[in-house]
Amino acid sequence: MTFRPSFATAHNPLRHLPSVLAMHDVQPRVHQVFGAMRGTEDDLVAVLKLDPLAVLRGLRAAHAPVFRQTPSLPTVREMVQRLGKTISRQLFVCPPIEVAPESQLRPLWRHSVATAIAAHDLANHSGLIDPEAAYLLGLLNDLPSWLQWLQPQEHAPGVWVLDCITQWQLPMALVSQLRTGRSAFARDFGLLPTDVGGVLRAAKRLAGLAGMPSPTPEDPHTAALAIADKADLQAADRLRERVEMAFAQFGLQREATPLPATAKPLANGSRTGSLDEVVLTILSCARSNRYRGIVTALAAAAVRYGAYDRAFYGKWLPSTTTMTLRSKADGSSRRIATHRYLATATEAQLLRTALAENRPALLQAPARGLTGLLAGLSTDELIAVPLNGDFLQPAFLLLDRSTTLTPIDLSRDHAMAMTLGHTGSLLIENLLLRGRRQRAQKFALTDSLTHLFNRRMGMLTLEQEVARCERSTRPLTVLMCDLDHFKLLNDTLGHGQGDNALRATAEVLRHTLRKGDSICRYGGEEFLVVLPDTTAADATVLAARLFTSVHQRGEELGLPITISIGLTTFRPGDSIESLLHRADHALYASKGYGRNRFSADVETNDDDLVPQSR
Repeated sequence: MTFRPSFATAHNPLRHLPSVLAMHDVQPRVHQVFGAMRGTEDDLVAVLKLDPLAVLRGLRAAHAPVFRQTPSLPTVREMVQRLGKTISRQLFVCPPIEVAPESQLRPLWRHSVATAIAAHDLANHSGLIDPEAAYLLGLLNDLPSWLQWLQPQEHAPGVWVLDCITQWQLPMALVSQLRTGRSAFARDFGLLPTDVGGVLRAAKRLAGLAGMPSPTPEDPHTAALAIADKADLQAADRLRERVEMAFAQFGLQREATPLPATAKPLANGSRTGSLDEVVLTILSCARSNRYRGIVTALAAAAVRYGAYDRAFYGKWLPSTTTMTLRSKADGSSRRIATHRYLATATEAQLLRTALAENRPALLQAPARGLTGLLAGLSTDELIAVPLNGDFLQPAFLLLDRSTTLTPIDLSRDHAMAMTLGHTGSLLIENLLLRGRRQRAQKFALTDSLTHLFNRRMGMLTLEQEVARCERSTRPLTVLMCDLDHFKLLNDTLGHGQGDNALRATAEVLRHTLRKGDSICRYGGEEFLVVLPDTTAADATVLAARLFTSVHQRGEELGLPITISIGLTTFRPGDSIESLLHRADHALYASKGYGRNRFSADVETNDDDLVPQSR
């Protein structure tokens, strides 16, 4: 019977020990020293340089396909910068793990750090590779040995290093160099490498000479330890000092007095909260007028209160089984680079079931060959929380713990996931309803053809301005505008061109008037303009600009568009009807004088209308 490894161990043996610094006798010292530091980028880089397992997890998180990729070899600092300080701290924040003192893990750890430091120095001397990239290659050069140790003995046949690398989707430039460094052992045992693979081989040999050989018996570099000259031994002495200094920086020197394992784990920026607290936090954005504001608050609440490492918001298209990612929360400033993913058949079925039953679904990677949505996010498992399942295009909140490797338990996470889903769905639906109400109100007050206020809104504005004038001495001017020969234009050129003429006239009026002025479509081809705080003299200048601009726009469009305007001002005792009557009277005077002009019915020394034309 062929053994099939279980999900928890086969895909990610790092679950057994997410961080070397989590060893029960190591963690208190690291937390004690790091807690006294400022927690800067330099501090994070320094501590992660001693933790190959945490760096492996960080590389996977930093180079997930969903984010923009870099073709160059990564470094620990570049990884920290991509992840941000919040996620970088999470890489070595985990419960203490018991490791037997006689375990091969400790010599393997020191050998990896020694190889990394040696590779850095050799690269700096030879110039064959960036020293920081060489450090990372040296730190991870014993990846097969690490994975073999982390996998329980009874499950060892089910673990393949290549499977893990493929499943983790590590940077291809890194994978290629790791394979080169572990190629056939060169017969030249010198410490002057000629290529990148030679840098790693020389670094491993130098680590062995420094008293920190690989504990793997079949390591070919072990057989070369007997071949060393004086220069080699001097380099090994210097390396030994460098390694001890690196460990001593965090109180990990060999002769240090043991500390009780009582140090509290460092905070990782996430905390659990009551469901009431979660709901209140999300509801704080209930009045947001933006869809993105609600989604951002929802994802942030999941990370903060649900102890999730990442939260993605995606729109689901059932007909094509495609998930389009719209937003994310993970504590970093990275932007989503690849938005659209095709779900696998298994993922699609789980998502459809989650929508139908309105409950969260647990998506887990298959035994081998990570594809689909999980591959895009580079995670072994995630919770998919349905949102607005009755919408034509529903959505999902995708939550994972891929950085901390904390297992997801639906029975434990169900209440939090349901709270996030129901609250988010209600807020999104409420936003949609508010948007529909606002659009309905807008359509009730605007003209659909010209997008100006309709007659009802124009009359309401005029009524308010007349009431204001009755309480003060501030001026008010009203213009009545009418397209000339509009019926003839419709009859000869067609109603389509007539509509174009109305739209063009409305556009000119809208852009010519001031921000505080009001304009509405009063009738078929008539427009009412209300000019608060405007005297007759100022209004005549504006009226002249209006009819000349409309005429010019008509010539640009090749349409016979002109307007006639009637102007009047508020007088004490005026009503809306009397104002409009005088404006109409002035308008017909403009028509009588030949059109494409304005006439003013204002208080002067005589009662004559004053026409103005081009």
